[in-house]
Amino acid sequence: MSMSTELTMWADGELRSRYNMSATYLVEPINSKECNVNYAGISAQVNLDTRSCTCRQFDLDHIPCAHAIAACRFYNISYWVVPNHIRDKVVLPPKTDGPIGRPRKVRIPSGGEGKRTSRCSRCGQYGHNRKTCKRPIP
Repeated sequence: MSMSTELTMWADGELRSRYNMSATYLVEPINSKECNVNYAGISAQVNLDTRSCTCRQFDLDHIPCAHAIAACRFYNISYWVVPNHIRDKVVLPPKTDGPIGRPRKVRIPSGGEGKRTSRCSRCGQYGHNRKTCKRPIP
């Protein structure tokens, strides 16, 4: 419910970084839906009809690669359209069960805590308890 976009945080971050990278790419149109995208001597061919790119990144994670985004910018196309049947789905966090077995009686001390020394209830000294106290019973 607290999400501001329709994508996950990872996908939104990837899309933003690819959008920023695509600003410097050079696009050479082949026809109305195909183009060559060049950057730093590397070329990739993008087909907007089949939603594919020769870099294969677009096919692997199904998020437009920087080449496809550059082509969309060139043709002035808003490419990332989420279908209604996917937009309307509610995704809840997975159900988790508690740990198996009896609950712990003693808490696990943190790393900064030292070992606690016991105090005798009979004589009041540290290092032993009432059962192991060597003082005579008053």
